[in-house]
Amino acid sequence: MVGAMRSYAQYCPVAKASEILGDRWTLLIVRELLGGASGFNELQRGLPGISRSVLTDRMRALERAEVIERRIGPKGRTLGYRLTAGGRDLEPVVQAIGEWGATWSFTEPRPEELDPDLLIVWMARHVDRGSLPPNRIVIRFDLRDPKRRYWMVLEPSEVSVCLQHPGFDVDLEVSVDTSTLYRVYLGRVELSGALRAGELTMSGPQALQRGLRRWFTWSAFAPASRSAQQRRAAASRRPGPDRVRIAP
Repeated sequence: MVGAMRSYAQYCPVAKASEILGDRWTLLIVRELLGGASGFNELQRGLPGISRSVLTDRMRALERAEVIERRIGPKGRTLGYRLTAGGRDLEPVVQAIGEWGATWSFTEPRPEELDPDLLIVWMARHVDRGSLPPNRIVIRFDLRDPKRRYWMVLEPSEVSVCLQHPGFDVDLEVSVDTSTLYRVYLGRVELSGALRAGELTMSGPQALQRGLRRWFTWSAFAPASRSAQQRRAAASRRPGPDRVRIAP
């Protein structure tokens, strides 16, 4: 039955957690909420491919499990969702799963995995606003394959992404393939390396070009991507669990 929580019938914390988090899309919903998404439509935009009915089902299940809670307006209308204390406690879990994926299951991106709309939102979430100059900075991103254009408005108080010209002068222009920008964001390629190879170009004052290297913190999983080889080598040296013999 849709919406029914499946039980493993095991009195085990891993089994209990898997009953809540093991369905398809559930951990990605938690990832989006941890990233700052709150509205239903915002969540759906961050999860390309999910249907509204499946998202509704997963949100209800997470609410029943007290992982998320609704923000209700004065007339009973749902204003959005937020993580409970238990939901926020999943942050190191999601981080650990992402680091494992970056270490053991990350390959070059397939064309169907390259979503520039999603990438630009992720990048906006990972701006270090504390390192921004006091004046507003507008960056135009020209992405290729698929071809998209975005404007990102950076201010210490707010970062916004525009699909149309925001009406402010552009301070810095960045031109790059979507796949290259994904690899930079996820730590598979260094920004400096992409610049040297001509895979990413910038046009604008040198001070702003240097600033771009500081303003974006990139993905939380980028360090694990960069150190994947060392992490695999370290894991291979760790001893396996002791075997317990069960007599017939």
